[in-house]
Amino acid sequence: MSPEIVIDFLPDGQESMEGKGFRGKACDDAMGVFEKALGVVQNRKNKPEYHQEVRNHAGQRA
Repeated sequence: MSPEIVIDFLPDGQESMEGKGFRGKACDDAMGVFEKALGVVQNRKNKPEYHQEVRNHAGQRA
């Protein structure tokens, strides 16, 4: 599964964003552009994948 960002615009005017397929802090980098464009971030919840170590092809931590 390729990483993706899903943005929902809710009827009350709020936005909801979810990163899918990311590991570690790569999600922060990808979503940061959208967070900056949309404004203040409230109620951030990191998924278990966020806390997983990312390793490169040689098996080393990236």
